[in-house]
Amino acid sequence: MARSSGKAPANTSRRYLWLVILIVVAIAGYTGVWFYLAGQLESRSQFLLSDLRSQNVEADCRDLDVRGYPFRLGLHCTSVVAEDQKTATTVSTGGFRSAAQIYKPNHIVSELDGPVSIKASAGLLADMNWDILRSSTVFSLDGLDRASLESKELQAKVTVAGASDPVEVVAETSQFHARRNNADLDAVLRLNSAIVRLGEQLGNMPALDLQADVTLADRASLLNGGSQTDQPWRDLSASLNNLNADLENGAGLSIEGPFSINQDGYLTGKFNMEVRNMRAWQDVLTRAFPHLAKEIGNAAGIAAGIGGGGGSLSLPVNIENGTVRIGFIQLGKLPPI
Repeated sequence: MARSSGKAPANTSRRYLWLVILIVVAIAGYTGVWFYLAGQLESRSQFLLSDLRSQNVEADCRDLDVRGYPFRLGLHCTSVVAEDQKTATTVSTGGFRSAAQIYKPNHIVSELDGPVSIKASAGLLADMNWDILRSSTVFSLDGLDRASLESKELQAKVTVAGASDPVEVVAETSQFHARRNNADLDAVLRLNSAIVRLGEQLGNMPALDLQADVTLADRASLLNGGSQTDQPWRDLSASLNNLNADLENGAGLSIEGPFSINQDGYLTGKFNMEVRNMRAWQDVLTRAFPHLAKEIGNAAGIAAGIGGGGGSLSLPVNIENGTVRIGFIQLGKLPPI
């Protein structure tokens, strides 16, 4: 009995020893695989940067490093700079960080630090900043399947050549979502507590909440950055599923309907438009264009009459090759896009 009891502890110790060895081997093997994948990711990133140079695009992800061990894998850069020599466009940003779980490498989460500066030879200048900017991308075997972008405390200032005043946009939060829908592309934009400023006239506009939902036919390839033309917004069929704006003073606007843009850039569409709280809209427009206060008041009175004296108004808006009509009234012609 004493001899058999002495073998049991030895067998148990031997099992623990083999278990420890297996754990160490597994960790070592996993570590080797992680660093191999990290090396492949860094090499692939450097290759893509070199490939851009062959297309006359100079891009640099400064201090590029692969991090995330043990459970994540991602790129880190202290700043990103890119210059398209063909269009003389330069983009510079702050730090960039990305990460994907080892067990789900097709789902990548990224963060980009501001500020961002964009300069183009056409005279476009854009400066943007934010507290937080995050993106989420999911890939399938066909490429990018869906993408989301979210920001907090967004600030943007855009100046266009020939414009006397820049366009300034601030938003407490913003979201953009895009996904494949077979061959089509679904996209949604949301802005919360956003303020748009354009010079003195639109310098005191109330904050608004905006949501736009659109489907672009045969444009799923845009998710991968591909297009059969340099102007993918032309020769386009689409549907504005919903465009809704609610201003903090109670004014509201909704538009929906199918539309298309021909090869020359002219818009054609049949939209249903609902204007809510006519009095609030009159106040907004009068504040923005005080020299047109009388005309705005007359138009508000006519609109109230059409709407039966209520606070809301629904109208069909027809656009044909850029010419805008409400009913039989022609309002003007939109320039090509």
